[in-house]
Amino acid sequence: MKKIINAFSIVVVSLFALAVFGWMSVHISKGDKDFGFANEPIKFMYSFLDQFKETVKEVEKMSPTFLKTAPNHNSVNKLKNDLRILSTYSSSDNQRTVAIRNLKNDSIEYEWELADKVKPHDRVLNPIFYPNMDLVYSIHHVTGLRRIDAEGNILWKQDSVLSHHSTNLDAEGNIWICASMAPLWEANGKYKLNGREVYFQDDYITQIDANNGQILFHKSVAEILKENQMASYLLHTQSGTDPMHINDIQPAFKTTQYYNIGDLFISLKQISLIFQYRPSTNEVIRALKGPFSAQHDVDFLNDSTLTWFNNNYYALWTEDSKPKPKNADQIPLTGDFFSNITQYNLSTGEYSVIDEDLFRKRWIFSGNEGLHEFINDSTYFVEQQNSGYLWVIQNGEVVYKNVFPSQHEGYHHLPNWNRIIKE
Repeated sequence: MKKIINAFSIVVVSLFALAVFGWMSVHISKGDKDFGFANEPIKFMYSFLDQFKETVKEVEKMSPTFLKTAPNHNSVNKLKNDLRILSTYSSSDNQRTVAIRNLKNDSIEYEWELADKVKPHDRVLNPIFYPNMDLVYSIHHVTGLRRIDAEGNILWKQDSVLSHHSTNLDAEGNIWICASMAPLWEANGKYKLNGREVYFQDDYITQIDANNGQILFHKSVAEILKENQMASYLLHTQSGTDPMHINDIQPAFKTTQYYNIGDLFISLKQISLIFQYRPSTNEVIRALKGPFSAQHDVDFLNDSTLTWFNNNYYALWTEDSKPKPKNADQIPLTGDFFSNITQYNLSTGEYSVIDEDLFRKRWIFSGNEGLHEFINDSTYFVEQQNSGYLWVIQNGEVVYKNVFPSQHEGYHHLPNWNRIIKE
């Protein structure tokens, strides 16, 4: 009986408290009564659901060019010298800005506000900076190439192709882009498989004159593979509609015993293939398929060594897995995959990995995109694109780690293929 009385008392007191809260809430919202220090707490309580809804709406409408910053985020900055990068970011949903940032003090030293009309998800990838403050850029898969001056005035446009992923200069100062043809939803490649016609998106390698924007060279990647008896590589992909997905064209700046000036090292993500192509003879010199997957950003470490960002991931994400068996502990582990910087010795044909343990310890992983660039023999930059972290690693030690904070509290900018500006 005593328990019933206690329960009844609690109910009565609770209902009374709710009635008082409701009465006070009504008068506070009307503004006709003042309850002193209780005003703000009660106002917060009765408006909490509305605030929560607004917060959810804000998160839902947040542009994908912003990333949530981890609550436990911590930065590292041991840089002793200036280190400038060319960075792009969303100054608003419909405005893109390119900036020169100095990582030593995390400051912005110069900016170009681009005049292009963009949608919230549009990105500017891997622009090129000139000493006279000209800028070459494109909106990823939306526009061709543009060159503007320091004030943003258009010097030339090239809109006959769509540019995406990396943009690189060659030894003559011309520009190589990974190109697509509009409209993207229409197939522009075809092969037959068991009598069935398969239509797909072809990619192109395109050379642009940096002085006037004219196309100097334009070639289908599928045709390159076919003409070099490599068309079957199209069947090595995880995507029938986008079998190649070119993401980098790295020109050679000199002639060595392993490559000629003007040779191109081309990265195809979906096939996990890097091949050396000589435009002057339409010849594939070598094709690399090895201990790497879904790679990006091929670079020269020296005259005989290539490096690239090895995502070491599915070309197309999947969660497919059989159920864990009862004897799981008895199954041998056949792989422990993680992103890394892979290097390839053109002389010996050997692959090796740079700072593999550090990448695992620091959890430097990016399922897609991602890049690296050596600043000198002992120091390199890494863009961990998926999570937005920028790293500088020197002699196996992290000397810089940070994100690019945004105008939205709790969020930072998505990296878009930052470029090191070498003095």
